Amino acid sequence: MHARMKFGRALCAAVLMGLAATPALGDGPGLAVMMERMQTYTHKVQLSLAANNAKLADLYLHELEEAAEYVVDNLPYYGDFPVGDLTREMLLPSIEALEDALDEADWADSGARFAKLLDSCNACHAATGKGYVRIAPAAGNPFAQDFSVRED
Repeated sequence: MHARMKFGRALCAAVLMGLAATPALGDGPGLAVMMERMQTYTHKVQLSLAANNAKLADLYLHELEEAAEYVVDNLPYYGDFPVGDLTREMLLPSIEALEDALDEADWADSGARFAKLLDSCNACHAATGKGYVRIAPAAGNPFAQDFSVRED
């Protein structure tokens, strides 16, 4: 019975944390959820670039762009900060620049543009008073996924 109570408390806490991270039911994901998605997609772009896998990098870059556009269209403000406008002005141009480098299969430029993409994330965090949230290139692959190129 004691283990069951611990599990119930843990489940309840997880549900409450999930609810706190999103707006009212039906309003879609909140900014914290979208930031987590964007961080995941960004890391997957990094791993795809490291494997010189243009198809996979393009897939995750597209997903990152979709998540950023969601923020622009649905989450215009975080407190007094215009996160929608900042995302459109800072992040989307970095995504487009990286897309261009990928289209040209320019791996050296892709790496440099990826670094600039991370810089745009950190500049936005600084502009919104969250400069202590620093996005950096990740070490290792925490995903149950192989990022190497495959011929399908």
